[in-house]
Amino acid sequence: MDNRSLKRADYRWFLDMPTRWIDNDQYGHMNNAVYYNVYENVVMTWLEIVQGFNLNTGSVRCFTVENGCQYHDAVRYPDQLECALRISRIGNSSVRYELGIFKQGCETVSATGFIVDVFVDAQTERPVTVPDEVRQAMESLLT
Repeated sequence: MDNRSLKRADYRWFLDMPTRWIDNDQYGHMNNAVYYNVYENVVMTWLEIVQGFNLNTGSVRCFTVENGCQYHDAVRYPDQLECALRISRIGNSSVRYELGIFKQGCETVSATGFIVDVFVDAQTERPVTVPDEVRQAMESLLT
């Protein structure tokens, strides 16, 4: 699925993030693996900092079971990024986050990605229902 037509208005939450010199590969573009770090940082910042959920010490954790990225335009240091987040689906024990990376002030998305997380019991690591308070917060990002 080609997501290059997604715009800022298609997302619900944004996080400003600078690129770093070390993020570039030998061709002067942000390295592919860094996109996944950015995506994870956006999701975890929203969950832990903005919403205040501590998924490290609680009884429930979330594990990534699938992710992906499409590259539409090169990102490179010293670009300032505006990283966008929305949720397309909340299941019984899973959630699908969808992300976009925009260069600061640019309406065209440079990269789109997704992360599917499954909520699991911290002890057994078996799937559990998304906690009600987490589900309620996630609904604010649902598209």
